[in-house]
Amino acid sequence: MLWLIITVISYALNAMALAIDKFLLNKSIPNPAVYTIIICFLGILSLILLPFGWSTPTAVQLAWELVSGFLFGIALFLMFVALNKGEASRIIPFLGGLQPLIVLPLAWFFIGEAVSSDFLLAFVVITIGTVMISYGKGKASRVAYTAAFFSAVLFAVSLVIAKYTYNSQNNFITPFVMTRIGSLLFAVLLFTVPKNFKDFMFRIRHPKKQASLLLMFGQISGALASVLVNLAIAISSGATAIINSLQGLQYAFLLGIIIVMQRVSPGSMKEKLTPRILWQKIIATALIIVGLAILAF
Repeated sequence: MLWLIITVISYALNAMALAIDKFLLNKSIPNPAVYTIIICFLGILSLILLPFGWSTPTAVQLAWELVSGFLFGIALFLMFVALNKGEASRIIPFLGGLQPLIVLPLAWFFIGEAVSSDFLLAFVVITIGTVMISYGKGKASRVAYTAAFFSAVLFAVSLVIAKYTYNSQNNFITPFVMTRIGSLLFAVLLFTVPKNFKDFMFRIRHPKKQASLLLMFGQISGALASVLVNLAIAISSGATAIINSLQGLQYAFLLGIIIVMQRVSPGSMKEKLTPRILWQKIIATALIIVGLAILAF
């Protein structure tokens, strides 16, 4: 069950990255496109992995890898739009709760992954928990939820295509690097928009030390999380939908981080954490943990 341990670690790191992203989108970098450009450009660092496992893809495999990465870049941008408009503790579970519902039929239809009755029970429990976390009145606007919905769809499609390329090449490093290049192509497209170019150059020319350090730490955490979750997908057998459902644990980590950050710097996350809302999220987190226990044991 090595893939399960890797998945849990990756979601803990991603929760930290998401919390930092939300904090910086509130305080320092309000343009989601700039965030997307930075992350996608940092993905080029994955080239250092090529000497450790390069295998030449066919033209068809390369095309699918680039498509997967390009869709991932769009999904990332839409997620940041949603985070910029809404509360992280509501938007992220909303987005993540939709993904397994989309991945499950896609993975079954296109890859032939089987789904056991135990998984279906865990799937239902985790989904209830994530929906419960996102339920209630918050700051998330219609724009935020619309962006989150389409982000979930594109993340799911990108994930299934990536798994297909891992299977067809029987290799992790080459497809992973090529998908990062696909994301870079989307970043270049964003970069051609004058406002995005202007905002990006302004941040480069007028960096804030604290924001830069937080951004670097957050992106390292996010990049490592991405590598680990893709590794888990590659080494697992018929577990793409399960790995995606395990994002429920990410919400538990995220909730804990948000509570700590709100106490350290009140209002920094722009989250409502009244006793009723906090208990709602604690109960939802407990449901997610039950679902994870079903999966693990």
